[in-house]
Amino acid sequence: MHLLLNNLNDKELLLRIRKLQDREAAGVLLDRYSHLLVATSLPRLGPEKSAEEAFPALTRQLFTRLQSSYGKVSDTIYEMVQYYFHGGSKSPLPYPPSSPTAIQRLENRVDLAGNNPIEKDTIASRLEEGLNTLQPEERQLVTRFYLEHQSLQELAKAQHTTTDKVRNHLRQIRKKLAAHLMDQHL
Repeated sequence: MHLLLNNLNDKELLLRIRKLQDREAAGVLLDRYSHLLVATSLPRLGPEKSAEEAFPALTRQLFTRLQSSYGKVSDTIYEMVQYYFHGGSKSPLPYPPSSPTAIQRLENRVDLAGNNPIEKDTIASRLEEGLNTLQPEERQLVTRFYLEHQSLQELAKAQHTTTDKVRNHLRQIRKKLAAHLMDQHL
């Protein structure tokens, strides 16, 4: 089973952890990101926080955090390590689980749609309505990135801007679309 779980992406593993309380999926993620945990922690180790003390505590916190985590595992690890070494707390959850954003709720809804054609059609039609609410340049950016598969570099070059600005603009558009779709009680 462990080998099969290794083939799943992070999002699918997180879904298994949240919905099925799958400890083996959590183990795969912990194994997958252990190098990042070590790399972000090593520079902060010292006399006040030793490796023998820090790594077991961080691993327990990460395991607990994964059970309610949305988003990127790498971001979760980085925030958790920052808090552990700068906050001085050894609590199992250094900060309360954040409520999912509109994008995360929508992604979860799409995941739950699975093979249900009626639910998928509903989501697709609402997404089309949401796209029609965008400004023409926003719609063009979304189309070029998601449908025509142009890279961020190509889009930035065409707009005479940086890839970071294009990435941020796409993120804002996704948030706007997700908020619009969630407002319609999708």
